[in-house]
Amino acid sequence: MIRATIARTLDPDHRVGALDRLKRRIGSGIGGLLGAALALGLSTSVQAAESAGDGGRILALGVLAHDRGPASDENEDGGADLNLETLFAPLDLLSSPRPHLGATLNSEGDTSLAYAGLSFRVLEHPRWFTDLFLGAAVHDGPLHKDPVGCEVDSDCGYGVRVLPRFGLEAGYQFSPDASVSLYLDHMSHKWIIGGENEGLDHTGVRYLWSY
Repeated sequence: MIRATIARTLDPDHRVGALDRLKRRIGSGIGGLLGAALALGLSTSVQAAESAGDGGRILALGVLAHDRGPASDENEDGGADLNLETLFAPLDLLSSPRPHLGATLNSEGDTSLAYAGLSFRVLEHPRWFTDLFLGAAVHDGPLHKDPVGCEVDSDCGYGVRVLPRFGLEAGYQFSPDASVSLYLDHMSHKWIIGGENEGLDHTGVRYLWSY
């Protein structure tokens, strides 16, 4: 029995299989943690909405180019996406972040997602502003693709269902209640776990209305 155990341990196929199982377990654990973060963001957003009453919120409507951005490999051809988002009243915390809750819906059957997180105002002038945001997104894209295509063309699956998401928005306020902005977001799990990691960018414009 000891010899059989040693032989299995030294067998390359056994080691590769064990490594794959370990990666899947790590991926499941990370996915679970990100799912919990998303659930926490949703809960925080709902609480913020309840405390905000009838004011302090922002509704955003955007048109975004799908899989287009500085980190995009442009493996999805999905054209334009519709972005809908609510930013709730600022929280009474350091930097006064706004919880946000939204969805980006693809019109061509490629990856769509729902997301939640926090937005931070990092630059503000009488008319101009810049926000940074971070959170988590749950998507409906493929988790796995052909290994050869992934290796050769970097056309991979997303690996896990829930992914970190971050980005920035720079806007101009042309009235007390209305703004327009340039918008960029990115989601992926690079540097968190190994395995397939298809990133996704969106770039576009948004209209923001305070209510």
